[in-house]
Order: sequence, then C-alpha cells, then structure tokens
Amino acid sequence: MACEIDSGYILNLESINSNKKIYAGPGAGKTYFLINNIKNMFKKETKIYKSERKKILCITYTNSAVDEIKSRLEGYEDNIEICTIHSFIIKYIIQFYQNELKKIMKEDFDICIKGNKKISSQIEGIGILHRQDKQQIFSYINVNLGTNEDISYSKKIMGEVKVDIDKYINQGGKELICSSKINTSHKKIIKKYLWDVVRKLNHDEILYFGYRIIEKNPTVLYALRVQFPYIFVDEFQDTNPLQTKILSKICEKISKITVIGDVAQSIYSFQGAKPTQFENFSMPSMEEYAISGNRRSTNNIVHMCNYIRRNDSLEQNSIKEYKTQEEKKIAESKLVHFIINTSNKKVENIIREVLNNEGVIITRTWAYAFNYLIDIPNEQKEVLKKIYNSYYISPIDIRYEIAESSSVLWVKAFKFIILLSKTYQTRTMNNILNAARVYGNIDRNMLKDKLSMEIIIKLNKFLNDLFKDINSKAKVVEVIDTFNNRLDKMENLKIKDFFSEVTKIQNFKIELFSEEDNEKIKDLINELEWETAHALFNDVFSKNSKYMTVQQAKGLEWKKVFISINPTRGDSITFSTMFSESNILSENVSDEFTRMFYVACSRAIEELFICIEEKDKIIVEQQLDKYIKRKSIDKFYDFL
Repeated sequence: MACEIDSGYILNLESINSNKKIYAGPGAGKTYFLINNIKNMFKKETKIYKSERKKILCITYTNSAVDEIKSRLEGYEDNIEICTIHSFIIKYIIQFYQNELKKIMKEDFDICIKGNKKISSQIEGIGILHRQDKQQIFSYINVNLGTNEDISYSKKIMGEVKVDIDKYINQGGKELICSSKINTSHKKIIKKYLWDVVRKLNHDEILYFGYRIIEKNPTVLYALRVQFPYIFVDEFQDTNPLQTKILSKICEKISKITVIGDVAQSIYSFQGAKPTQFENFSMPSMEEYAISGNRRSTNNIVHMCNYIRRNDSLEQNSIKEYKTQEEKKIAESKLVHFIINTSNKKVENIIREVLNNEGVIITRTWAYAFNYLIDIPNEQKEVLKKIYNSYYISPIDIRYEIAESSSVLWVKAFKFIILLSKTYQTRTMNNILNAARVYGNIDRNMLKDKLSMEIIIKLNKFLNDLFKDINSKAKVVEVIDTFNNRLDKMENLKIKDFFSEVTKIQNFKIELFSEEDNEKIKDLINELEWETAHALFNDVFSKNSKYMTVQQAKGLEWKKVFISINPTRGDSITFSTMFSESNILSENVSDEFTRMFYVACSRAIEELFICIEEKDKIIVEQQLDKYIKRKSIDKFYDFL
C-alpha cells in the first residue's frame, strides 16, 4: 500500500538513501515534487555537494521537459545532470566507449567499423539518410557484394534497417530487421553503410548498444554508479523494457533510484512502453508513495478524468488554488462541454474563443488538426493534408522541419518570406535578423553593422512595395517570385548585396525547390495561399502551437482545451465502448486509446470541450449519470 503524500512532501535522509516509486496523476505537481526533493538531496547529501565528480541524474522523457526542469534548477547545474535517457546514453556511454561499441557491432552483427570518426545519434526529426545520395548507397551495396544490380529502394526504408530490439528483449536474439521490400542479402550492407559511413545510430540502437556496453564491461557500469549515486526518473510509464533494464542495471548496487509516473498516461506503446512497466518495476527495499491531489484542474474536469480512470485505485481530488473566491466561483461553474455537431457556426465561435484565450485544439493526428484552422477554405485544408501525408513515407518529419530545422528548401523559402512580412508589419528590423538566420547562423552585431540608414530606408520601401497590396488568397510562390524579380532590378542591387553578405549566399535569391522535391510536392506547394501558409507556420507547426496531437500535448496544460479525438479502425474500439467498458490499465490496443483520451482531457485547467458524434450521446449521458449518482456528486457536464 502506497503512503499518501502531497507534492510538497520532502523525503528524509533515510528515504533519500532508499529506492522509491511515486504514483502521481496529471496535475499532481510531479515536477514540483521532483525539483524540491532534488534540491533537498543536494543540500543534505555530502557525497554530492562535497564532490566535484558525483552528480544527481534526472531523466525525463522529452527535451521540453528537460528544458523546464533545467530552468527550475538554475544554479544547481554543476552537480545535476538533466537529460533524456537517449542523450544520457550518448553522452556518458556511446561517446566515451567507441571502441567497445565497435567491438559489439562486430561481435553481434559481424559488421566491422573502421576509422576514428565518432559514431553518434541521428538528428531528431530528420531521417537518418537525409541528404545522403541514393545512388552512392546503391553503388556501395554493389561494390561490397561484388554485384551489378539495379537497385531502387527509398531512403526511408533503407534508413529503417535496424537492430531487432523486440527480439533481443524477449528472446536475447541479435538480429537486424528491414522492410520486406529490401533484399535480405542487402540488409547487412545497408546497416554497415549507416554505421560506417553515415556514423549514426537510430533511437532504438542507442538503447541497445548502451545496454550491451554496460552489460559486457563492468568497468563502465561501475564508473556510472560512482558518478551517479542518485537517479530520478520522471514519466517512468513512458519507458520501454530496454530503458528499464539499463536503469535497473545501473542501480543494482550503490545507486538509488526514484521513479515517478502514472500508468493511466502510458501512451507510447509504439515505442515499447507498457502500463505494467511502471506497475511491476521493483528494486530492493523500494518505498511506495502516492500523490492524489490535482493542482491543475477544476472539480468538474477532475470528475471527468476520474470517470475515465474509474477502474484504477488512484482517484484524484481537485486542490486547485485561486486568488479570490470570485475567481473560484467562476472557474468551478464551468461544466465539461460535449459538442455534438462540429460543423455549425456556434462551434466555430467556440474554437475562436479557445484559441484566443490561452487554449489549444487537441486532435489525434496533425493532418486532422487542419480541419480546425479558422478562416482557411476547405480546399486549402485539403492541400495541407496532402502535403503532410506526402512526407509520410519520406525520411523527413515535415512538422519538425517547419517548427525547428528548416533544412528543406521550400520550408526555408516560406519561413524567410513570412519573417520579412513581419518586418513590414511591425516596422522593426529584428525580423530581418530572424529571416537571415533561416539561411545560417547570423551574427547580430555584424548584421547591425550592415544595416546602415541607407539600407534601412531602401529595405522599408522594398518591403512596402512587396507586401502592401498582398491579399490572403495570394499564392506564396508568386510572392517569392515577385521578391526575386524585384531584387534583380538595378535600384535594388544594394538590397541584394545586403542579403548576399549577411546570408553568405552569392547572388542571393530565394530558392524554392531542390532535386529531392518531386512534381507532386511542387504542385501542392504552388497551391498554398498566403493566409494558409501563415496558419501552417505560425499557428500549427510552431514552437508555441495552438494545435496539438495527444503525444505533443502530454506534459503540458492550457486554460481551455478543445478535444477532437475519435478511434480509428486500428484502435479496435468505438467511442461508446471506450466510454462504457474500457479498462485504462489494460495493455490492449483499444485501451491505449482510452489513455490517449484521458491524457487529452487532463490537459485542461478551467474549461474542457469534447467533440462526440450524435450516436454516442446516449451512452455518454447514461454512463456519466450513473457515475454521478454512485459518487453522490453534482452534475459536471452538459451538451452543446
């Protein structure tokens, strides 16, 4: 039986030196608990603050979570390592023990790696063979096999040749797997190219080789134990079996581990994570605690979430704090709203209200999110869906490209022209810097030196002429063509020289397409209108997006949340069945959908809108009314 605590609980020295498991639902204050106990441990435990070498290791699931924890542990960085499990393995195992890595590649897969160039991880969001020449790979295969075959694999399926992690975990097998489209005799040569030429490991292989190195080399394992006597793992329900094996191995001796998680929020089965991973995780003399309070959401939202996880022993209660009684009265009066018809004007107004008042739209997929773009014609929404889906079989994550990377040529072009338009709108030069940075890392001081008064005046006139008459229906490629044509005019040569200097691109102009872009992509990009592109780059695929998939939304919160999540055929469940019969703790495919729905609902702070179909209304009403009667609580929902 887990000991009930709150998020402000500080572990005593005896508990610090034991293994711990913390059950904590959404809004429980997991990060607050984590931060305060890491700080407390640092202050109390002499083996940390008196050592220049020993550190507390804090592992969490996403880079955004890493950034948040780092910001809240500012000043403690020297003695605390905060990272994802993959970055931990790369930094402390793979990077340091390259010879061990190569030995295991030879021993396990008979692949000999030569040279001293380091093997590292693929870049997040970018296919492992991105920017690699296909013909060069085909030639490599033929040279190594002594053949002269006509090969025509896509870079995506070649990049997916990988270590069979599932077989290793379940049977101890050490094999490579690949698409059925790849000739089995090519499999090992392609993998050799990825490891020996590209020198990259995919995410699963980082885990595999990280584990194999500490398994085979006791010295590496001992060094990690000495350096990290205390390990905290947040969102433990998201770990897969191999991650768990790595952490268990390190903590067999010396190191003490604290894991924090919630089985009801396990939604990464496609990466091997299972609810039972957290439930069954055990270390010697492990203490168990539970935090049942919910500091995030109102009573009505918590009641809704409690209904979804009604088969679980962890029932939350709202302990949300308010500045005034009036604020509390207003917030707690808002019911959970079920929306039946999503095509009427009233729903459109709700979406506007959500987006304009610290809210978010959560959908099952990114392509489905385009349905909820405001003031964008349906034809343009279809174009966006086709663009997104056309990258599905490519090694490019187009969402990441637009939001983060910008290595795809048309993405660079669109981002550059949109940032220039912001300069025109705001009449500030900062966006000139941001636009130039799309094409490289531009030094701000150097740019200021180039921005003479003469150039600023010319730029203002140039941008004014370019953007003053633009309308929402203008094709973006046409705006880019106009930019290029005007840049070549005699009176604008100084502006062209300016962009050439700051971007270090000789004879600067905006290039739209590369050889990698097929005709289908080009035709779709040519159809994108100005307002549609703005919505795609600024509202959907942006760092502060108002549109989210469930996986993207996990760990975040918003004042208002609008949910449109329906089961697909692959979920093996209907919405009505999910609402009436599902078990949130089960490991069936159908029950993962229930956990996804739960995660989405639990992101809401004050107001929650849930889209359902007319046929599901009766079941929802019946089941919730039964629950309300059984729990003797006030009605917490309505239908719009």
